[in-house]
Amino acid sequence: MKTISFLTIFALLCPTMSVSAADLPSASPRTASPANPGVTVQAGKFNCTYWTTDSTFSAKVWAKTNGWIAMGFAPKAIMLNANIIIGTIENGKPLISDDYGVELYAHKPDTLIGGKYDILSGDVKQENGITTMTFTIPLDSKDPKDTKLVKGQKIKVIFSCGSTNDIRKKHSNDASTSITL
Repeated sequence: MKTISFLTIFALLCPTMSVSAADLPSASPRTASPANPGVTVQAGKFNCTYWTTDSTFSAKVWAKTNGWIAMGFAPKAIMLNANIIIGTIENGKPLISDDYGVELYAHKPDTLIGGKYDILSGDVKQENGITTMTFTIPLDSKDPKDTKLVKGQKIKVIFSCGSTNDIRKKHSNDASTSITL
C-alpha cells in the first residue's frame, strides 16, 4: 500500500512523466490460472489476452511492431473519453503511461488533466519484432479520467501501435473490438 501511495504522490509531483515499469509494485500483472484462464481476442494485427479478479483487470497485449503499443477502454468516439494504457521502451527500460482521450485524435497523461496514475503493475518487452505489454488496473479506480469496468459488461476496446518508441508520435496501425469483462 505504501508503494501505491508513493506512486500517486510521484505522479502528482511529476505530471509529465510516465512511470517506469520497474517502479511499479510488480513487474507483471496477476497471472491467469486454470481457475481464471483469461480470454484471448484478436483485432487486426493485435492480440490480447485479458482476465479479471473481483477488483482488477489484467491484460497482455502484443503486436508485430518495434514501437509502442496501446489499449484503450470505452471511447465515446475514436479516442474521445477513452482510458488509454500505453507501453514503450525508453532508454532500454519499459515505460507505461496512463492517458485519457481528450479529443477524437488526441490523448494526454491523466496526471496533466485532473486524473491520477492508476496502473497497479505492468511491463513492456520488445523481442523479434513483437512488442508485448502487460498491465493490471483497478476495475474502478474512482479516477474521473478512467473508465469504470464492471464484470460481465460488454465494452469497446481500441488498440494502436507506433513504428517508433515515441508514444507521442501518431500510430502506424489501429483496430477495435468489443470484449465482455
